[in-house]
Amino acid sequence: MDLIKIGKYIASKRKSLGMTQKQLAEKLGMSDKSVSKWERGVCLPDVSVYKELCSILGISLNEFLAGEDIAQENMIQKSETNIIEVIKDNINKQKCLKVMKCILVFIFICVVSVIGFTIYRLKKPQNYISPVAKDSIEMQTAELFAGSDGAFVYKFITTDKYKKLRLHIYRYESGKLSDHDKVEMGFEDIASPKSGEIVMVPDFDNYVIKLIVSGDGNKLSTEIPILENVEDREYYGRTATEIKNAVDIKYSEQQPLIAFVYDNDEMSVPTLDDFINSKTDYLSKNDYVYYVAFEFCK
Repeated sequence: MDLIKIGKYIASKRKSLGMTQKQLAEKLGMSDKSVSKWERGVCLPDVSVYKELCSILGISLNEFLAGEDIAQENMIQKSETNIIEVIKDNINKQKCLKVMKCILVFIFICVVSVIGFTIYRLKKPQNYISPVAKDSIEMQTAELFAGSDGAFVYKFITTDKYKKLRLHIYRYESGKLSDHDKVEMGFEDIASPKSGEIVMVPDFDNYVIKLIVSGDGNKLSTEIPILENVEDREYYGRTATEIKNAVDIKYSEQQPLIAFVYDNDEMSVPTLDDFINSKTDYLSKNDYVYYVAFEFCK
């Protein structure tokens, strides 16, 4: 995100309201030095004050993160872009931390040669997909854009080339497979992304699951319809079960990511591992299940 641009936007909105930095700071219960840092692009406000700051300035969260006024017709597209930008910023910070750690490890190797094997394993290339921590800034920001069902965000890191990133969506009704759809991004003619994000946002009000896949400037955005032609679907309960930790990527093989569960009575929701290992039993206990698996195809 462009901190300078956001800072200038905050300053312009504050001034248009005839408000000083001190007055804005008092409304937020903070010091005017903090407001000054924001407006100079030194740093962003803490995510906990985003909503209150936007309310005071009379702007939307999308406009705040974009650092500019946004026309209503561009709001949805800008929302998706903002989510991806927040996640990318965090990934870049993590990469910087990893570089610093590698430097410290290298120095340590020079001093204590006996840990060479351990250092080799730490430097060994890794390929994995991992859920973004619920208490992270990018996850909190993503959930601000999402509805009451929240958001599910995953980041992936790869060191190998692959031709496609494919998502398999399986739809089960009372334990029986009723549909299998695929969503994919192809990289036959371009370099495959070494890092990226998969974002899934359930929108129960519109009976869809919004899906965003991005990496190295490539982005795919689509919607997965849910509970189509189901009577009284507005009364259905819903929940989800997903991967909890980092998972090693196995190329050209389907791997579990998340399952969305819908039921008009009592839901039975195991961990995702139990769901996969005893798929038939758990599927039959729920009215509708949308199971999503990922596949990096070489």
